Amino acid sequence: MVKGYFLLVTLSLPPFISRLAEGVEKETLVWIILIMALPFLALLALFIFRITRTAKPFKLTRLFKKVKLEILLEKDKPLRPQLLTMTIRNTGKNEADIDAPVLEFRKIWTKRKFKLNGINGNAIYPMYIGSGKAHQLRIETSTFHQYDRSIKSFYWARILVSDVDGRTWKSNSVKLRKSLVT
Repeated sequence: MVKGYFLLVTLSLPPFISRLAEGVEKETLVWIILIMALPFLALLALFIFRITRTAKPFKLTRLFKKVKLEILLEKDKPLRPQLLTMTIRNTGKNEADIDAPVLEFRKIWTKRKFKLNGINGNAIYPMYIGSGKAHQLRIETSTFHQYDRSIKSFYWARILVSDVDGRTWKSNSVKLRKSLVT
């Protein structure tokens, strides 16, 4: 056991580098370090480029403009509902410009998301909601069951809403069916 630790200490990186650098000049070591740092700097530059390309522009007015939305999801039956009703109510003083809401079906470890674009194939989002106004959308679950049969086995549903500035809100979770957990 002691021999294993001795071997580990003798082969560790700082002593190995110091033994290797004994016969090498300082200028050569600087060039080796610079050459080894180039791939790291290239990866760092690529990472920063990707972040800045996908980031939304920051607006100073966003800090002062508070938007308060209430998102409510209701169902028509206690279990296995046929109709879900989404209500978005603007309770704040400022108007809201919302993007298309997302319907999220959840199991214990699985999530499935669907973007709700509009009514009868007509796109109604992004939508402007003034203060004190409300928007209501009826969602038939059978359309999602026709698209993917495995959604019938999911336990919960909720709505995720975001505005054009990037703020997000979540609705209450609605139980779709009984499980061993709930």
